[in-house]
Amino acid sequence: MQRFPGSRSPQDLAEPFRAAVEAFLAAMAAANIRVRITATLRPRERAYLMHWSWKIARGKIDPADVPSMPGVPIRWAHATPRESVRAAQDMVGAFGMSGLRTAPALASLHIDGRAIDMTISWRGTVRIRDAAGKEIVLDRLPRSGMNPQLIAVGATYGVIKFVGGSSDKPHWSATGRKTLGRNA
Repeated sequence: MQRFPGSRSPQDLAEPFRAAVEAFLAAMAAANIRVRITATLRPRERAYLMHWSWKIARGKIDPADVPSMPGVPIRWAHATPRESVRAAQDMVGAFGMSGLRTAPALASLHIDGRAIDMTISWRGTVRIRDAAGKEIVLDRLPRSGMNPQLIAVGATYGVIKFVGGSSDKPHWSATGRKTLGRNA
């Protein structure tokens, strides 16, 4: 994980998404909404490790069938299938993906700096300004990044909540998707 470090800094995002995220973060801070950023820019090698470790840990692929990646010296298949799965589960935990219900994308928007993962929460009812300056009252549950009112506010900034629902709760991007293609 340390060999291919990811970023948590909005400064590492690509423009114009960086400016959109920074404005949305500022609006949430002004509304006393807590935000913990867990990922922004992600090296392609890290995406590879995240994707395949998740697939192996969930029994979606035989470790021997994982394609190699130049520059990533990893042995997915261990002495026994159980050891392979355990090592992949350890990697999933180290990447903080234990609650993720979908495999991280190989061609992730994180790779080109157009995605951010963040955990969002607040207490009670809050008031936030959308990109046009209109005050929006967030008075519905949940009080998290899955809140439809907050999702609508984020969209005004060009920060779109993942269209795949709760399978990747922290993911926001320039398109609402995880990858450059049509698939989420």
